Amino acid sequence: MNFISDKDGKYVLISKQSDLDELIDLFAKRELFAYQFRFSEREHFIDFLKAIKINYEDFTEKYFYVDHARKLHISESEFGYVWISTYGLVAKNKATTNRAVNSCVNQYTVLKLLLEKAIAVVQNEKVYNVDSYGFDYLSRLSPALFHNLIFYVEVFCKAYLSLTGVEVKYTHKLSLIYQKTEETMISKNHNNSMFQALILDPLYKLVAHIGTIPGNFKEQFIKYDDNPLDDTTIIFQLGDLIGMMNVIEISNDFINDYFYLGTKTYFLESGFYEKMVDRAETEEKKKEIREMYSHLNENNRKS
Repeated sequence: MNFISDKDGKYVLISKQSDLDELIDLFAKRELFAYQFRFSEREHFIDFLKAIKINYEDFTEKYFYVDHARKLHISESEFGYVWISTYGLVAKNKATTNRAVNSCVNQYTVLKLLLEKAIAVVQNEKVYNVDSYGFDYLSRLSPALFHNLIFYVEVFCKAYLSLTGVEVKYTHKLSLIYQKTEETMISKNHNNSMFQALILDPLYKLVAHIGTIPGNFKEQFIKYDDNPLDDTTIIFQLGDLIGMMNVIEISNDFINDYFYLGTKTYFLESGFYEKMVDRAETEEKKKEIREMYSHLNENNRKS
């Protein structure tokens, strides 16, 4: 089978009878595969279903077919491809065709699950009882959140740099990666945007904190709890956890938007500061915005 690559990933094109015969032959040989297909003619798809004994009318009731005994999963996407798996229910291998973006998306998934768990624990009043399971669970959630937040900032910045076409030397040091990200943002005129105000600026708080940890903190060794001088803990305030969740969700939306839309994404539209000032209804609110966001127009961060 010949694979074709595009922005959405790889797929196999079924455009002639020989392609269809090859696909049907895979079933006859009981080959194991999970691929994305596109059928150039609807009749090819109907003939395929008929050959493997699936009624087309029955299929179109749900546009997917699952047979656990046959370990078969077929699903037609609204975007024009057909997912066929002879393993049963399995995920597509990669989220995108960009390795740095995939790393960011995967880490976002891990971090979101941790935050959802933390929010659920905090919302249960039993957590305030020191003998409760929830209170004990905090001692495991706190370092897990901290470690995964550090890694997320790293892979997020590297994903942005990758999509911008900027190479970054091999390093795990957040201060260097973040600095390169800021420099790139300014050189590409991506500053004074939602990307800077709602994503990059909030993430700086974590980068700044890392810089205060004594003992030459090794960011690449966080999973080994390698630095005995680090006593960082997460404060489990519901509002802070929700705020943290909002930042990573917005950042994930941005990375996906940037991958698919490029610089057309609204996250990179300039003039965020001016728009916020114009939308302020009172002089008092305008003053607050100027104090909070005036740095967006500047070329360098003022700490």
